[in-house]
Amino acid sequence: MSNTPAPNVGKARLWLNSFIMGVFASCGYLIVALINQHDILTVVISMAAIAVVLTPVFYWLNSRRAKMGDAPKRP
Repeated sequence: MSNTPAPNVGKARLWLNSFIMGVFASCGYLIVALINQHDILTVVISMAAIAVVLTPVFYWLNSRRAKMGDAPKRP
């Protein structure tokens, strides 16, 4: 077992990865909205809201992973 310290991961990189994960998560709604033929404005606002709400959640998860030594990979 090695006792190598966890590499430092910058906050900007964590936020970027978290935002990308939030955008990809909102694409699930895009599929549902296309199938149900929602208004375009509703789809755009909903996707933005999903990304905004999930980005801090993913940041929290990614920062915990980075502290444990299992940092997220670059996109």
